[in-house]
Amino acid sequence: MKNCFPKTMNNMPDIRFSVIIPAWNAAQTIVRAIRSCAEQSYPPYEIIVVDDASADETEQLVTKAFPQVKYIKLDLNAGPAHARNTGWEKATGNFIAFQDADDVWHKDKLQIVAGVLSQNPGIRFLYHPYTLASMDFNVQAQAVKMERFPFQKLLWSNPIGTPCTILANDTALRFDEQMRYMEDYDLWLKAGYKYGIYRLNTALTQINRPILSAGGQSSNRRKMRSGEFRAYLKLAKRHPQYWLLIPLLLGFGAIKHVVKSFGPPRSNY
Repeated sequence: MKNCFPKTMNNMPDIRFSVIIPAWNAAQTIVRAIRSCAEQSYPPYEIIVVDDASADETEQLVTKAFPQVKYIKLDLNAGPAHARNTGWEKATGNFIAFQDADDVWHKDKLQIVAGVLSQNPGIRFLYHPYTLASMDFNVQAQAVKMERFPFQKLLWSNPIGTPCTILANDTALRFDEQMRYMEDYDLWLKAGYKYGIYRLNTALTQINRPILSAGGQSSNRRKMRSGEFRAYLKLAKRHPQYWLLIPLLLGFGAIKHVVKSFGPPRSNY
């Protein structure tokens, strides 16, 4: 792993983060989530909140507390893929940083990522772990390291959380709005094949609840596996060399479904 914490932000190349936050009935958590982005030690270029037809006070809270935020209210609820794509179409930064309306970033997340990108200008796809623990800690320079994450490894397991992801603002990359489950994994496969994947070893996002916990969209394990299978098939259509792996991937996915159905939710940190 390579030590990548920036010693200084002076003479930083022009790295502009567009933060995209989809929100649906997020009045209880949205202010905390936005604040964790707005108060970064390396400020985001812009924050875009896409309200997916909320029926609560999300709009009033966002527009009152954060007048500088670009706020978009959708007339009809269309799901997170459409909401994120809507924000992406409006983004003018050269990197996209995804955040969820109920999660929190470490205060130095964008500073750390900007340092990585400035030292490694070829990186276009970067992620870090998430945690359930508080973000109230100082990051030690020697502790933050980067490594290449093998694309083949992503085929067997998806450790990438959406609010932990930084992507180049590439018009060829978008979430598949026809997928309500695993649309993020589908995009990671597409972006990972195109750009390669890099990983930081330090958790910089606190998620609100464990992945696959009851109440979240990811808690529907059967539909998650179905979405995963669809992502595999789409990958093989784009890159036919993966057709031979499809039976193995589908079989492994079925085994994961059985195992996770009886296992507890977990953090990846």
